[in-house]
Amino acid sequence: MKFTCNTKDIASAVGAASKVVNAHTTVPILSNVLLQADDGKISVRATDLELTLEHAFPAEISEGGSVTVPAKLFSSYLGNLPAGLLELNGTPTRASVKCERSNYDFHALPADEYPPLPAATKGSHFTIGAKRFRDGIDATIFAASSEEARGAVLMGTLLEIEGNNLTMVATDGYRLAKYQTTLDDGITGAEKYIVPSRALAEAARNLGSGDQIAVSALGAQSNQLQMTAGDTSITVRLVDGQYPNYQQVIPAKFDRSVTVNTQALIGSLRRAELVAGDRASMVKLSVANQTLIVTASSDVSGNAYEEIEVEQTGDDLSIAFNARYLVEILNHVKSAQTVIEFLGPLSPAAIRPVEPPEGAQQLYVLMPLRQ
Repeated sequence: MKFTCNTKDIASAVGAASKVVNAHTTVPILSNVLLQADDGKISVRATDLELTLEHAFPAEISEGGSVTVPAKLFSSYLGNLPAGLLELNGTPTRASVKCERSNYDFHALPADEYPPLPAATKGSHFTIGAKRFRDGIDATIFAASSEEARGAVLMGTLLEIEGNNLTMVATDGYRLAKYQTTLDDGITGAEKYIVPSRALAEAARNLGSGDQIAVSALGAQSNQLQMTAGDTSITVRLVDGQYPNYQQVIPAKFDRSVTVNTQALIGSLRRAELVAGDRASMVKLSVANQTLIVTASSDVSGNAYEEIEVEQTGDDLSIAFNARYLVEILNHVKSAQTVIEFLGPLSPAAIRPVEPPEGAQQLYVLMPLRQ
């Protein structure tokens, strides 16, 4: 293969693809990215066999073909090139690069050893506005578990599609994030997919160029999901398992609530957490007389006490939370005011923005700590 392209284009594509590569893989070919030259475009692909990212960009192709190069090394090299044109010659064992007055040779592995793309048997298909999809990902995946010991299901995010409605849910057993929005083009019937949260993070990072994202189930068993925008696609193997019945976690009704300034509460919680200092980061929230009192205590650090004016409905209440979890939830509330609803000191609390995002609904549920 032989082609000439813009250094910025190839650096961006290889840089994004290299993030998919597993640095600890024991399969040499999976440490490489695949470059394919065809029909006026260069396609750059990387995979760890669970997640595949492919991005294409325009180039002047003198000779079609393909080559694989070490992902991290090649990405670092390209990231240090000046703006300009790059010429690459590829063979099964070598990739030779010229840029201005510099010449580099990189060891390559045969492209025919690279894993093929997943089977393209398509199942359900829907499209969604790119911004709404990114917003939904940002609003939910942080609540998924990051501990492999808790299982792949809780490390994933649930996508529920029913007609033109999309619900995204993530939980680690202590907190739950739920985001609802509408699709541009829905499906007939209903589908559920558990998508590894890491794959959704890559989708949010790489699928921002177009107005819409097309999502398709792939494979005879619909066990893979492909997300595409423009010249970029991400294909991921879905998590096989049963997602917890999250509806059971959300109390059907609440008997008291507070409406509070979001940033004021975040600030109070962050300061109180410094004093709490322990692994649970426990802070106590007490509601009385239209006032929210945030307290924390530690034998090592001392005591914290903060007051915030709130709009209170229902009886007074004292409840304890993990401050770090509550702050993380509030950081994803873009509304100036937040509503927190309670049922009692040992029941889950619900957190919602007073002004939800346009065309969407957000809900967070947080388990309390025993005081």
